[in-house]
Amino acid sequence: MTDAHPINDSGKPTARKSQPLIGLGHAGGALVGWDGRSPSLEAQAKSSIATGSMSMRETDTPVKVEAIEERIRSTPAYQAKFNAASAGKPINVDTIVQAIAAFERTIEPGIAPFDRWVGGDETAVSDSSKRGFGLFAGKAACFTCHSGWRFTDDQFHDIGTTTTDQGRGRETKVEAQNFAFKTPTLRSVALRAPYMHNASLATLADVVKHYERGGIDRPSRSPMMLPVKLTDQERLDLVAFMETLTGKADAAGQGR
Repeated sequence: MTDAHPINDSGKPTARKSQPLIGLGHAGGALVGWDGRSPSLEAQAKSSIATGSMSMRETDTPVKVEAIEERIRSTPAYQAKFNAASAGKPINVDTIVQAIAAFERTIEPGIAPFDRWVGGDETAVSDSSKRGFGLFAGKAACFTCHSGWRFTDDQFHDIGTTTTDQGRGRETKVEAQNFAFKTPTLRSVALRAPYMHNASLATLADVVKHYERGGIDRPSRSPMMLPVKLTDQERLDLVAFMETLTGKADAAGQGR
């Protein structure tokens, strides 16, 4: 289980749950963050440091860029690493965020039972999870947004979870994008309870039930959010499938 609302620099909980970083290095030019406010990982890190984001803007004493730069420069181990990696470039906010983003892009999902099954090992997953994958790609239509090997389209959708946080709409001022949030990867999803951008759903079973209901009905709700009727066994099968997306390395790192 991960923190529902991580603590910011002032010791207060954030309004949103942290997004997973696993596999983010393969997102290409996709916007970063639940609401897509940053065009890149570098921009996201720099915004957190320089202008304040979800993690730092509520601090009682704003963190100055110069103080962070000096903190890194004053550590011999960091000096050596920066010199080796950047051919003597100065340690400043730009090289610091480049280093952070470079690290984030190395966080790869481990080989999961699902991958072994797709590769031909019929014993890698249970019959229940095989049925769950059929539902995921068929009747339940989860694959509409959770597509590709990372199980995300890297797009923004209102799935009807909140009435207070406008998400993407707050950034774009486009009414049709109100309450829309970025589709998270499902890699290692079983390790990352609670769920949704606001940590409002405790279990994967709760998530499945939310999609069954179709979420809050409003103009901005995604047209792909169509109510679906599942049996108790089908719910169990869907959860069983999602549990096959965790690799051993992911379990060691708790889903990242």
